[in-house]
Amino acid sequence: MPSWDNTPSGTMTAAALSLPGAQPPSKCFTIENYYPKPTLPSQKWVLIKVKAAGLNRAELRGRNGDQPAPPEFGMFVDEFHPDPPKVLGEEFVGIVEEAGSETKFGKGDMCTGFIYGGGKAFDGAYAEYVICPAQRCFRLPETSLSWDVLGAITMSMWTAYGSLFEAAQLAKGATALIHGATSSVGVWAVLLARDHGCTVIATTRKKDKVAKLKSIGADHVVLEDELKEQLKRLAPKGVDCLLELAGPDTIQTLALPNLAKYGSVVVTGVLTKQWSMKDFTPALIPPTRKMTFYSLEPGQEDIEGVESVIADVISRVESGTFRSEMFLDKTFPLERIGEAHGYMEENKAIGKVVVTVP
Repeated sequence: MPSWDNTPSGTMTAAALSLPGAQPPSKCFTIENYYPKPTLPSQKWVLIKVKAAGLNRAELRGRNGDQPAPPEFGMFVDEFHPDPPKVLGEEFVGIVEEAGSETKFGKGDMCTGFIYGGGKAFDGAYAEYVICPAQRCFRLPETSLSWDVLGAITMSMWTAYGSLFEAAQLAKGATALIHGATSSVGVWAVLLARDHGCTVIATTRKKDKVAKLKSIGADHVVLEDELKEQLKRLAPKGVDCLLELAGPDTIQTLALPNLAKYGSVVVTGVLTKQWSMKDFTPALIPPTRKMTFYSLEPGQEDIEGVESVIADVISRVESGTFRSEMFLDKTFPLERIGEAHGYMEENKAIGKVVVTVP
């Protein structure tokens, strides 16, 4: 029996994945108004009334029927299976409906959850209710921000923050290259690195996205096909941090040759769907350079640190330091989840795409 198993009680509204791989994306989903409502698998879990769910590339792959890689299951890697669950969705913001006695939460708490395994190992957040292990659930501060704005902040922002400041230990005044900057994590990386006093080089494949990246704070925006040539001019001694959001298959040709002494490449995204590097050996890593992968894993996270960073960023959004139009691209209601997937899959977004749940 899997660790997340539970006996449903009652019903709820959910966007069920009924026909993976169908086109257009709207044909993949069926809005079910009597979908089984989950219960707590144990007293270490939380049941949340979902208010908004941010979309992730992994969910597009799940909808298409692409087989996930075991690392995508996170803390549920031992329960890996190749087929997608009935309900996708790896992150949410919402209100605690029921909290296990072994958690720190109480009914009515505003919270967010980073359930990387959710939407893979078990039903995710494209639903009225979702279950979440307590160690992946974090309190939100009291705020006047709308649910869709909150949904565009939490997991993408923390992924960018952890990659830059936990993994790369990015220092003030350093130079950061954000490879794949128009993704939601990429946009937050630009905002956070620039706010930290760093020089930011952002990349994109599309000319029509250059102006937006500059408007949110990128010092330089470079088109993908001009990147190698432009880096020689912009960072002749290399960059201090290269945040790789496209995939590890670019590391040997792009990242490692362009790192400054003591620089770091942090792999966070796999937009290319490639999880491995061909013919790689550690001997290819230049001396005094570092290569790492960032993910929030059980036993490694500082929960209080996550919550304090989220609270600080929310306050900065409220004050206008980070404006919602910088990081929230578009909001869709849950019944238009297929349209939201199509919009994201066509690479129209610069920042986060969010669905709101009634």
